[in-house]
Amino acid sequence: MIWLSQIRRKQTNPRVPQIIIIALGFLLIILGKADVTAVRFMQGGLVEVIAPIYSVISVPVNSIETVFEGVQTVASLRSEANRLSAENKRLRKWQQLAESLEVQNRQLRTVLGAVIPLDWNSITARVIVVPGGNFSHSMIIEHGPGYDIATGSAVVTAEGLVGYIISSSQHYSRVLLISDVNARIPIILSDSSWPGLAVGKNGLILQLDFLPVESDPTINESVLTSGHGGLLPAGIPVGNVSSVTNETVLVKPTVDLRKLSFVTILTRKNATDFMFSPDENNSLYSPLIQRDSERLFEGLNSRELIQ
Repeated sequence: MIWLSQIRRKQTNPRVPQIIIIALGFLLIILGKADVTAVRFMQGGLVEVIAPIYSVISVPVNSIETVFEGVQTVASLRSEANRLSAENKRLRKWQQLAESLEVQNRQLRTVLGAVIPLDWNSITARVIVVPGGNFSHSMIIEHGPGYDIATGSAVVTAEGLVGYIISSSQHYSRVLLISDVNARIPIILSDSSWPGLAVGKNGLILQLDFLPVESDPTINESVLTSGHGGLLPAGIPVGNVSSVTNETVLVKPTVDLRKLSFVTILTRKNATDFMFSPDENNSLYSPLIQRDSERLFEGLNSRELIQ
């Protein structure tokens, strides 16, 4: 029983916790009195040791993060590129359609703006064969069936005279352009009303012939059809005077004959037999006398169309 009593005495000894508490207090006092500079020096040394390790560890971590961000960015850019590519293709189709409609609209405006004289009908035709060389100043147009188009009918655009019909069928007609060397267009000068002939030269410039001596054409003066001969209506713009010398007067056509897509054919509402078959009705005109020694004011008349 003696040893049991000793154990109880040891367990009930209250001094042990007190000693521990006192020791912790002294330790805290010693730490509080420690030199702050020494502590900071230890902290700095610890930082010097830890910083390189952190730097070595952070580099691969940052690289991995950069790689993941790059992958996400590439995937996002690829998706955006695919979307933009599809949108670009769609916009290209709309652009081609818009350009085609713009060209067609510009071509049709040359027809819609044509001035139709009274007592004349208009027929819209598409140009299918354009002039193909220096010696081919004629073109073929398509107008469809159901039209009675007389030889010599004027062909115009909104800008002025293009030429006149020299042959016609059910669907197509051939047009002699005013630039052809065989074309003879009766004209008048807009300022002085002097008559003359606009003669083609197989080029981009016309020449005025048979102008009276009293006429005094000026640069940029308008040249209009006179209506002499009865085949072409009067007042259609032919060109503007571009050069005046003692021997020649040159005219630049108002219509660019190289850029024709649609034209308008002018036909009389009440055409007589003379318009369709001038060689069968001699009562409406008197043929000009053929004289080798004289140059006559012929212009565009029925005899020329027959030849």
